[in-house]
Amino acid sequence: MKNIVISLLIIASVATLISSGIVANFSDTESATDNTFTAGTLNLKVGAADPCTETISVGNLKPTDAGNAATWLAKNTGTIAGNLTVAVGVITNDENTLYEVEADAGDVTENAGELGVNLTIAFWMDVDKSDAWSSGDYYLKSDETKVVWDDEDVGLPTAAYATVYSYDSDIWTDTNAQNVAANTDAGKFRTEYDLPGATGNEVQSDDCEFTITFTLNQ
Repeated sequence: MKNIVISLLIIASVATLISSGIVANFSDTESATDNTFTAGTLNLKVGAADPCTETISVGNLKPTDAGNAATWLAKNTGTIAGNLTVAVGVITNDENTLYEVEADAGDVTENAGELGVNLTIAFWMDVDKSDAWSSGDYYLKSDETKVVWDDEDVGLPTAAYATVYSYDSDIWTDTNAQNVAANTDAGKFRTEYDLPGATGNEVQSDDCEFTITFTLNQ
């Protein structure tokens, strides 16, 4: 009987110790510190400065004049990839002065110039920056589609050119967008021009003006 009483006392004592938290167990604690979330950056640079300061200015045009009006390096200077889209704004055609030779050529529009419907231009991306139409390059058609280099092409195709006015309010987006990786060049955006030899006196002193907008979207 005495042994039973002693055993019960021992059990009661152990239970008391457990309930009072005195019993020790092995343990280890680790802490993950300085946890942060940081947003990436998407930044487009076109030309020599950011924000863009580039502009096209070609004057004293005459029939048969042709050449390159602009070559601007486009680059994603951010830390995440983006899709590059291009848009042309509303195109204005100014008559400036309706000279006698223009009137003699049948020009009767004193408030609207004819240069924009005669001068042809081509917008294209020199992706490999070779300064030549080659593999991977593409041009933007006036119907808002994109045409990629074909191995049968010898130089920029004549189909790449359209009258300035035909690009009025064009937007090349969605499937036409170029994906540009972080801190990577998209290529050289080039603008070529050609004033056909058959252009008449009606364009004298006329000018056309528009904005080109480049957008980089995630």
